[in-house]
Amino acid sequence: MSRKLVKQTEDNGKARESIRLSGRNIYTDKQNRTIYYDWVTKQGYLIEKKNENAALFYKNRFAVILMAAILLGATFLTVPQAVVAGAVMLVLAELTFRLSFLKKLEPVKDIDFEKRVSGLQYIVTEKPKGRVLLLAVLYLLLAVLVILNAVDQDYGTGLMVFSGCIAAIGVYFSVLHFVGLAKISQNENKKTGRK
Repeated sequence: MSRKLVKQTEDNGKARESIRLSGRNIYTDKQNRTIYYDWVTKQGYLIEKKNENAALFYKNRFAVILMAAILLGATFLTVPQAVVAGAVMLVLAELTFRLSFLKKLEPVKDIDFEKRVSGLQYIVTEKPKGRVLLLAVLYLLLAVLVILNAVDQDYGTGLMVFSGCIAAIGVYFSVLHFVGLAKISQNENKKTGRK
């Protein structure tokens, strides 16, 4: 069970549901609402619960499309065809994001750039302890399996470097979740009075 399912806004005391967005470009405004800041248009947009899934996809669109292109290249298409398919998907996702999704959101002016919602903060305040541990282990396993697969498949230098980059990302997220787990345990110990 999450430690904070509902948050209070500062100005009017109304409860709002927690949003699963954190990291770069995610801030809050003066009313403590979740805001996506687009650095291209220099505009903030209010993310409500109903827009959360689409916002999560568009926030991670580059990684999702990269993984889709890799899967296409490994299964149905040649590598050049997968690169072209990935580029086309990227352009379509970017156009949909800019011309459709952002137009549906309410623009916001009073963004508090000091109140960025970091990934670690989100892990500590929103994710259940068991899930944090599971994700930490799974990210570490991903890193190990990617490297083992690259060695087993006898990849060339380019794909070996690419596999190393994916493994490094897996290790980063694993460490982030282990640090979050330590902070969660530390907070629980403070609440119970243990050291």
